[in-house]
Amino acid sequence: MSQAQPTLLEETRSAFAGTWRLIVGRRDAPGYFFTDIRGLASSFIALLVSVVVTFLISALVAPAGSGVSTFAALVQNALLYAGIMSASWVVLRLTGLADRFMAFVTVENWVNAIVSIALAFVALVTVSAELILLLAVVIGFLARINNARLVVGMKAGQIVMLIVVQTIGMLIALLAVGVLYGPVPTPEI
Repeated sequence: MSQAQPTLLEETRSAFAGTWRLIVGRRDAPGYFFTDIRGLASSFIALLVSVVVTFLISALVAPAGSGVSTFAALVQNALLYAGIMSASWVVLRLTGLADRFMAFVTVENWVNAIVSIALAFVALVTVSAELILLLAVVIGFLARINNARLVVGMKAGQIVMLIVVQTIGMLIALLAVGVLYGPVPTPEI
């Protein structure tokens, strides 16, 4: 007899627990994520929800008339995501771990969704953009390393290669953003 599929709410609760465990490097973290095709789909739903929530919160926090349009921000984030995921796929393929790509993406999506929403709420209670940026970098770095280590099973050299190639993928995506949107004008003071 087959086991009942978890609801999206159950998956979300489990992913919250798994995200915390992944960030702190606990070996049991992968067991909290559903990494089958349904889990991958759920992780994309979570990612889309996080985009909506963070755009709504940033609209509340940002002063009127500042920043980039919502559509431009969405395109830019999509290009960055595509660059990072494409680079990740290349590295997993080169290291013989391509069969772990779906698990990698599922966990990456859940972690990004949960951390993005958490940091958006932090933005509501602080005026320090530097604090939010620092938290995003540190948490993102820990989560990415531990995803590669605990979920995919990469060794130290492979993780370094993953980070380097992801950085290259992100730079290529940033070049694409620059081509699409041109240079950003400096704000008047």
